[in-house]
Amino acid sequence: MDKLTFKYPAVCIKQSDNSKPLIMFGANAIEIEKWAGIPQKKSFDVGSAETSGFQRTENTKRLKQLSSFYENEKNVVQNNLICALKNIEGGSVSFLSDNGITGEIVIEFPNLYTASFETLFSLLRASLESRLGAIVVDKNTTAYTSLKSKLDELNDEDDFDEPVDSQNEDTEQESIIFEETHLDEFLLDVAIRHELLKELSSTFIEEHKFLGFDRQSLLAFLLPITLVDGQHRLKGATLAARNKANDEAQDLAIEKLEAGECVDNIEEELSLKYARTLPISLLMEEDPKEQVFQFVVINQKATPIGKSLLGTIISTSLTTSEMEAVTERLQDSGIAMEDARAITWAARNPSSPFCGLVERGTQSEKKDLLQWNVMGSLIQIFKELKGGSLYHTKNDYAKRWKEKYLSESSMISSDNTKDAFEEWRTLNGTWRDFFIAFWRKVKDELAQDTNESRFNYWGNTRKSNIFNKISLTILAADFFKYLVTTKTTINHIDEISEVVDDWLEDVNRAYFDVDWDLKGVKKDSTGIRERWSENWADYRENPERLPQVKSYRSAKK
Repeated sequence: MDKLTFKYPAVCIKQSDNSKPLIMFGANAIEIEKWAGIPQKKSFDVGSAETSGFQRTENTKRLKQLSSFYENEKNVVQNNLICALKNIEGGSVSFLSDNGITGEIVIEFPNLYTASFETLFSLLRASLESRLGAIVVDKNTTAYTSLKSKLDELNDEDDFDEPVDSQNEDTEQESIIFEETHLDEFLLDVAIRHELLKELSSTFIEEHKFLGFDRQSLLAFLLPITLVDGQHRLKGATLAARNKANDEAQDLAIEKLEAGECVDNIEEELSLKYARTLPISLLMEEDPKEQVFQFVVINQKATPIGKSLLGTIISTSLTTSEMEAVTERLQDSGIAMEDARAITWAARNPSSPFCGLVERGTQSEKKDLLQWNVMGSLIQIFKELKGGSLYHTKNDYAKRWKEKYLSESSMISSDNTKDAFEEWRTLNGTWRDFFIAFWRKVKDELAQDTNESRFNYWGNTRKSNIFNKISLTILAADFFKYLVTTKTTINHIDEISEVVDDWLEDVNRAYFDVDWDLKGVKKDSTGIRERWSENWADYRENPERLPQVKSYRSAKK
């Protein structure tokens, strides 16, 4: 495979004795696109593995605004594109200098643009395996056979654009989830496709996509430099250059043809001619955790990204060891690392009743999912044992149960309240089994997930009476109230199902499966929250009759 080489005058800056060098230089925007990958966070289909990238998907409106800005040649953007190294086979990025300060940056790498899909998948697989360890694809698993079957069904080139659900089997996925990292899923998706490509005959005609993976997405992980921040600035600049090139390409093509000259690549030549030179800050660091750290800090300190996407990025871009190594630095920078991991775990673990029902910040997800911060507040009640208050009262029953009965529960080994709580609340602590056992039982008793038109449907925050912030919080708080008032300790997780039965004794299982006539009601308002809370509490005292439907529309004053 031939190689591509780019060279630019550069300056080296070292901010401290212990920091990696920063190489400052300028480059043509069209050329930057050729050697800088933009690893975006996206899913190839709902339920399938996400890429391990950390860049947001493109904002079309912002790209158009930046393109218009760049088309005025007097306009200048002073912000550097933030880049880092990517270790790829056959690639190198070197700073050549006689004095260690001024010199030349040399970027060299194989011409991946002419590489086969099999080569691209092979390189990406090797890159991921260098971080996670080698993987052997079991060709008898559902993940493999379903994709192979899908491949066999392809009859024309348009089929390659179809997204494919490559969901792993439950046993495989659960072990991955409990490792608190989802790069394994991405690696498995890549490895399966790599094995399938190796089986294809030589007559197979490659297209721009292969089973949901497009060529550009693969290249984003294989180019020698990673764009950590500034993708919209770069793409806005290239869009402006190509727009101008398109305007002149036809006239110039006619002139060249009349002169007997070749017109191949004329638009690319004009784009290079009109493209801006953009300033670049290249950190000579290829460690993935450092790159994610830089991205998160930059975006949280400037224009914060949504918490849902931030949590997804943190939990799906790093291996477990990489995550542990950077956790303290992220926390020192004000990033709630452990919270993000806990929420992602609850939202993706197949044993969790919230699996696939919590927003993650990706564009492919469906609407009406449980908001990221709502999932966080529910987890806090169980993990931190605080916030377990009914909306119309001030008593924190989760906190009270922790203080009185946690250390007395045999499911915790320590009989000291402080030590028992530390054992309980760790990321892999007992709270997780407690959390899942409780909500699975609640779902089984009070909700259903088969008919979305029912009012107790588990999965649509807008339509469901139970699957929303208010009702879920009320149920959690009332359960801890029950534990406190009955002085209940939990000796084993298996006991929770029976305890929930006792708690819900005499409760009409259709409590939430009633039309509360909530059209136009702002559910998450103080008065409505307190009314629903009071309705539930009053009903628990006298469960002979359900609350009047009209009361759910009436805010408590």
